[in-house]
Amino acid sequence: MFPTIPPPPQRLLVFARLPESGQVKTRLARDLGDERTLELYQAMVHDTLQSIGRSTKDLEIEVLWAPAASANRETLARAFPDRPLAMQTGETLGDRLAMAFSERFFFHRTQKIIAIGVDDPALDREALDHAFALLDSCEWVMGPASDGGYYLIGCRAAAFTSEIFMNMEWGSETVASTTLARIRNWMSCVAVLPERRDLDVVDDLRQYRGNGEVGRLLQEWGYR
Repeated sequence: MFPTIPPPPQRLLVFARLPESGQVKTRLARDLGDERTLELYQAMVHDTLQSIGRSTKDLEIEVLWAPAASANRETLARAFPDRPLAMQTGETLGDRLAMAFSERFFFHRTQKIIAIGVDDPALDREALDHAFALLDSCEWVMGPASDGGYYLIGCRAAAFTSEIFMNMEWGSETVASTTLARIRNWMSCVAVLPERRDLDVVDDLRQYRGNGEVGRLLQEWGYR
């Protein structure tokens, strides 16, 4: 008999797009142009994956890529090298978050899940470990972004309900506040992390203090 290896109790889901010209960071592209925006997004993906580190026996890290016509084994491997991959499913971001959480809670028996994007490449493993630790005493954890959204959302299996993510006005300034209100309406305890800034518009680039490939590009382009 072969021993049964239990799945990691924690999962970090990194939501990302396949880097394609004209398909990423469209608000930034209005000022940077498609070519520079694509280069920046590739750097953001690279730095995020470097910052968060690798999977361990207690933590599985997956990249969830948004459906794209150009997606195949080669393009995905080039964009997200040596990472476990899964495709996002659902029409809206809320659908995709709900589906990703529910599948891993119910089919993989994950105990804690946190989801992030790649919009804050300086978000590091220490901050993520802290967020997972907060789920020992709280059902939910959120990291609010300065634009009214959030850079991190997570919960314990027993507290999960897909209604937290449904019928949300994604991209608005009320996403974080609405999400917090819904969690509290479900009588759940939520830990709120310090606010951070996503890279969405040119002023965000001027405020960015991270290093890595993103920092190098911003220095080269005169934003530092």
